[in-house]
Amino acid sequence: MEVASLERRRRLMDTLGQLAQVDSIEALIMTLRGSARAIGNADGITVVRRIGNRVAYVAEDAASPLWTGQDFPIEACISGLAMIENRPIVIPDIFADDRVPHEAYRATFAKSMAMFPIGVAEPRMSMGAYWAKTGDIDPEAVALLTNLARAASRVFDRVEGSKMGAAG
Repeated sequence: MEVASLERRRRLMDTLGQLAQVDSIEALIMTLRGSARAIGNADGITVVRRIGNRVAYVAEDAASPLWTGQDFPIEACISGLAMIENRPIVIPDIFADDRVPHEAYRATFAKSMAMFPIGVAEPRMSMGAYWAKTGDIDPEAVALLTNLARAASRVFDRVEGSKMGAAG
């Protein structure tokens, strides 16, 4: 196994340890923001939250600005579709996929992407990874980010559940 692959796996393991200590949605978002890009060997990552029938881009770590601070209709972007369909979506060429709102990507570096839902029963967050080239996305990156999103889903549900319990 190459050194870069081992480093990505080590980073995932470290992040999984950090996630075990997370006690708020904000801490979850910051943990993902701080680790997902390196784990996926991506040029950028975003963290997205569902707010009603819209999705809000709440954090990113990217080579150049993406969409933090913006929101979109849930059906009009891949982050929302990943939540609705409750499955990862991998897109090797953003501009060859009709599900992608191409105009939103024209001003960015992003040429390919993968989006991962967060939340076990009903995802209300997602994490996107973006690469500056088109083509097949590294299967190891998809596997590692899928594992990260699964762990984040358990944390999300635990934190949301404890918040609901405290309110009741």
